[in-house]
Amino acid sequence: MATRKIEVSAKIPTVTKHITQESINQFEACGILDRQNIHNSPELAKQRLGTTFPIASGRMSVVYATEALRKFFGPQVFNHTGTVNLKFLRPVKSGDTVTVTGEVSARQPAEKGKGTMVTVSLLCQNQNGDQTAVGVGTAVVP
Repeated sequence: MATRKIEVSAKIPTVTKHITQESINQFEACGILDRQNIHNSPELAKQRLGTTFPIASGRMSVVYATEALRKFFGPQVFNHTGTVNLKFLRPVKSGDTVTVTGEVSARQPAEKGKGTMVTVSLLCQNQNGDQTAVGVGTAVVP
């Protein structure tokens, strides 16, 4: 897609992921080794957050948004120039289904005339249509 002009209001591919406690544990095992935390312990989540369930890391939503943007821009463009910035609005838990959608919201010349900076408005929603995160992604398209 990087070889053609990307228009404002273009939609990015939708990415949908079903969240399980197993997927949360696998994700957290990469950075938190064998210790109880709000992502794997209902007791700690209740104590620290007031929830009755462990929550998925917000980084999981960042990964899903990154997947959607890589599909849209292509890995060669996104891996070298892409960014994702999300604000987390609602906890995601085991049993939720998170869907990432987005739309191109702006285009402007990139620094030093090296392509076009494309900005995408991002939205993450759960299966009930509740917003779990919002933000932006960017990439410089040659």
